[in-house]
Amino acid sequence: MTDGVAGARRYAGRAAEERVAERRGRLLAAGLELMGTRGVAGVTVRGVAEASGLAARYFYESFAGIEELQLAVFEGIAGEAAARSVAALAAAPDDPRERTRAVLAEMVDLFLEDPRKGRIALLESITSPVLGPRVLEESRRFAGMLAATASSGDPAGPAEGLPVELRLTAQFLIGGVAHALGAVLQGDIGVERDRLVDVLVELFATVNGSVVRP
Repeated sequence: MTDGVAGARRYAGRAAEERVAERRGRLLAAGLELMGTRGVAGVTVRGVAEASGLAARYFYESFAGIEELQLAVFEGIAGEAAARSVAALAAAPDDPRERTRAVLAEMVDLFLEDPRKGRIALLESITSPVLGPRVLEESRRFAGMLAATASSGDPAGPAEGLPVELRLTAQFLIGGVAHALGAVLQGDIGVERDRLVDVLVELFATVNGSVVRP
């Protein structure tokens, strides 16, 4: 009896949970493609289902609605950005400028290597009532990380104990980075990757230099 039940729960050698996870992954991939090429506002449940090659009923197996999918796609991008930043910091020399370069280079590569992610995180999210609040949260988080990095502190630690001037500067610079990368993504500014990173690092170093004192 037990063997029969177990066998009934598997299909093509995969458990039901594996099949659900595989379908969710396909829906997320379709959401990323559509949100990153057509824009967030025009993405529908039917469109995502068709792009994923799944019946629409499977959409609701993983998501309550299109807004939940949009947030999940954004969370995936934000999680990748955080993971890449932390890994870059761990491998960077113990020098504020080089640690700042490590984080900024990862952000440039993440958003320019896959423009879909850049469009969602930097452009589409600004006007999205669903993604807007999450963008503000991520902005605060990365500003705190960079403020701690600039002061040779722990990027994973709380930013509340840092000087308010440094925290304001980091928040200001994060906004500037987002707008600069957005301009590059939209083709308003043509610049090579290394030069873009150099300019961003120099701006950070110049502004932080007026705030952080030995």
